[in-house]
Amino acid sequence: MPSGHPVYLQEMLFESRADNSRVARFRYVMPVIGRDTVGFADVEADFDHLCRTRALPALAKNGETVDQVIISLSDRETEFGVPSDVATQFFEAYSIENGTCIWEGY
Repeated sequence: MPSGHPVYLQEMLFESRADNSRVARFRYVMPVIGRDTVGFADVEADFDHLCRTRALPALAKNGETVDQVIISLSDRETEFGVPSDVATQFFEAYSIENGTCIWEGY
């Protein structure tokens, strides 16, 4: 990871939207975020890295085609879609075009 902090994949989720687009969510856990010394700016480069080096290869390996990848980092495992007032979570979204991650500024 560019930040030097360890991360692991909690889960990968797929969803189809009403406009027929497909989204892949890659939910990662990085326990150090949200602490006084590790904020979003400290891990910002990790999102692009995770999209290019982990999400795209995982999609190719599984034969999945999606229009968007959403990368999330959380300081702990959380249940998808359930609000948590104790977890710190950061998100970034990428369009996938020609096998490349294009940052959307989520």
